[in-house]
Amino acid sequence: MRALRAFSLIELLTALVLLAVGLASFARAAGAVARLENDARLRRVVAAAMQARLDTLGAEACGAARAGESRQQGVHERWSVVPQGRRLLLTARIDISARPTLARRLTASIACLP
Repeated sequence: MRALRAFSLIELLTALVLLAVGLASFARAAGAVARLENDARLRRVVAAAMQARLDTLGAEACGAARAGESRQQGVHERWSVVPQGRRLLLTARIDISARPTLARRLTASIACLP
């Protein structure tokens, strides 16, 4: 009669430990990917807010442009403008309450309507 072959307890425990290590590594990588995706989304929000501010000020008459402040969806934006002939010197700061490290400053000279 032939002896039945089977896994020993040591082999089974080794396989379970390797599986647990692999699953833990996967969970850690998934968390890092989620964090990076959220940062990318917040950076898109900041870029869109800055572009909107540039577009808005560029469409106004030079004398009508004023400093201001805006809060929308966790984004706090502050800006000031200094007229320079037919251009405006814009200084803006955008803060995100969820991630203070993503705060951005912008200084730009933009053409405005006469």
